[in-house]
Amino acid sequence: MRVGDLFPSRRELLQFGGLGLLGASAQGVWPLQLAANTANKVTPRGNARNIIYYEISGAISHIESWDAKENAGSPKDLDFRKKNNNLYLSHKLFPKLESQIDKFAILRSLKSHEEVHFRGQYYVQTGRQLNLAFAKEIPAIGSVMALELEQRRREADTFPSYMSFYLEKGAAGALSTGFLPPKFSVVDINPDAAVRGNALDQKAVELMEQRWKLLSQLRDAGRKEVSAYGRDMAGYADFYDTAHRLLTDSRWPEAFQIRKEEKERYGNNSVGVSCILARNILAADAGTHYIHLCHPGWDHHVQIWDRKAGSNHYTLCAELDTALTSLMEDLSRTRSKHDPSKSLLDETLVVVMSEFGRTVGALNNMAGRDHYNKCFPALFAGAGVKAGKILGATDKDGAVCTDTGWHRKEQPRIENVLATMYSALGIDWSKEIRNTPSRRTYPYVDPLGPSGYIPIDEISSLYT
Repeated sequence: MRVGDLFPSRRELLQFGGLGLLGASAQGVWPLQLAANTANKVTPRGNARNIIYYEISGAISHIESWDAKENAGSPKDLDFRKKNNNLYLSHKLFPKLESQIDKFAILRSLKSHEEVHFRGQYYVQTGRQLNLAFAKEIPAIGSVMALELEQRRREADTFPSYMSFYLEKGAAGALSTGFLPPKFSVVDINPDAAVRGNALDQKAVELMEQRWKLLSQLRDAGRKEVSAYGRDMAGYADFYDTAHRLLTDSRWPEAFQIRKEEKERYGNNSVGVSCILARNILAADAGTHYIHLCHPGWDHHVQIWDRKAGSNHYTLCAELDTALTSLMEDLSRTRSKHDPSKSLLDETLVVVMSEFGRTVGALNNMAGRDHYNKCFPALFAGAGVKAGKILGATDKDGAVCTDTGWHRKEQPRIENVLATMYSALGIDWSKEIRNTPSRRTYPYVDPLGPSGYIPIDEISSLYT
C-alpha cells in the first residue's frame, strides 16, 4: 500500500468517512461563553457512557410497528401477536425482534414540529427547527456532545467522540459543527466502503511516519503565517492530527474487521454492517461515545406493502428486525472494557425512532402512507431504562394522542429526547452559549417551539 493511498481524495473521504458537511465553514475561533440557565436548574443523570441513536430515516408506519392498530390499510398477513398488556407486535415483520422487544421502553406520544424530510431530519440532528438566518452557525447535537465530552477524553482516546454511519444517505446529510471548532465534527462512515478498507503493512506505516515528521516540521516552520488564516487552517490541522492518531492505532482497523458469519447474522446489508461497526467501536472503548446510525429509505408514499416494489416496508422492516435484534443481543452480552461488571447495554442508551410517523387508516391513492407528525413512537433501552414499559397512548386509529406518557400535559417532542440523551451522558442540558457569531444565545435544548414556549424536561418516566 502506498502512503498516497492513506489520504483519500475529497470524494473518497465522503464515501469512507468524512467530517460533517461544511465542518470548517464558519470563521474565527474564540473562547465559548457557556453558562447554566439558573432559572431552569436540572440534575443530569449521568447513567450512560454511550448513546446509539438509530434513525429510521424517512419514517416507519407507527400503526404497523410500535403502536399497532389494525386498520383498512394494514396487510392481512402481519400476524399481530400480544407481547404484554399493551403491546402487539407483527410476527411477520419482526419475528426476531420479538425476543428483544422486552428490553425496550416504548413511548408512543411523540410529536414533531416538522412534516417534511429535510426539515425533520435537520430537527433530529440539531434539536431545533430550521431557521435559514442562523442555520450556518447551528451545530449538530453530536458536536455539542463532543464539546462536552472533550474534558473526559483520556490520552489513549484516539477515536472521535461523535461518529455516524450512512448520514450521507439522509435528506439533510451529515451536518456541520456550526460555530463550534471543526475538531468536534462528526466522522460519517459509509459502511459499504469502510469494510473494503485494508490495514496498513509495516512498510506503509514507516513511510507514513517519515512523511508525518516532514509535515510536522513544515507546519512548525510556518505556524506564524498559517495562524493568520484562523479557523479554516486550524480545522485542517485538527483533521490531519486525528487521522494520524487513528491510522497509527491498531484498534481502528480492528474495529472494521467483520467475520462473514456475523455479517450474515446482522443481515448482510448496509444497516447491518453499520450496527456491527457501532458495536465494535463502543467495545474498543477508544473515545467514541455518541453514534448516530442512519437507516435510509423508509419514505413509502407509494406501494408501501407491495412486495414487488423496489422498496417497501416488508423489506426494510426485515432489515431493521435482523440488524437491531443482533445489535441488542451483542450489546447485552459484550462486557464493558471500562467496567467489566457491566455489559455494553448497561452503559449505553439506545434510542430508535423516525423523524415523524406516517398517516393512519386507509392507504392513499398510490397504495402508500404519507407523512404524519401529530404522534409517533420511539424505543429506548439500556443505561437504566425501565425495560418493558409502555408510555403514552393514542386513540383507536393511532391518530390522536390520548395519554402523553410523562408528567406534562403537552406531548413530548424531539427536544425532550435530546434532553434525555444529554442527561444520560451527564450533560447539563440547561446550558447556553452566549457569544455566537450572530450574538443570539444558543441553548443546548431550545425552549421556543413553533407557537410559544415548550417544556424542555428529560423524559424521566422512562426510568421509573
